[in-house]
Amino acid sequence: MAESHVVSGLIAKHAELAGLIQFHRTEIERVASDLKHLDATLKLFAPEMDLRSLGAKRVSSSRTGGFKRFESRESHTWVLDQLREAGQPLTTVVMAERIIVAKGLEDTKELRTSIQRTLNGTLRRLVNRGLVEDVGRAENGLTVLWRIV
Repeated sequence: MAESHVVSGLIAKHAELAGLIQFHRTEIERVASDLKHLDATLKLFAPEMDLRSLGAKRVSSSRTGGFKRFESRESHTWVLDQLREAGQPLTTVVMAERIIVAKGLEDTKELRTSIQRTLNGTLRRLVNRGLVEDVGRAENGLTVLWRIV
């Protein structure tokens, strides 16, 4: 019989992947709708144009997925500033909440997950540079506490 923490981890991963699929389907619908509106507008200004002759522009992977919530290196600044100002270890949950409030964004589960994922990547890079460290787990035992070195 599998260990309960293994099963709970697999369930969490399943939920994450299902959420990603849902997010990307919604994003595809939104972009397809935008494209239809753009096609209609093009037809207004150039009715003779064959829209099928228009090609697709290659998009770099850093701009796809809808997870680009920060400008270049902005997440590094947010993380370091928050950890410096807090004076105590913080989790990505707390950092994400503060960023959402500071940027005046609508707090949704998808946005929070997206920002936390970005913060986790940022924190890994900052650990490699020796600027922050993992100091243990929060009371729930799941989320990592981070601090400036």
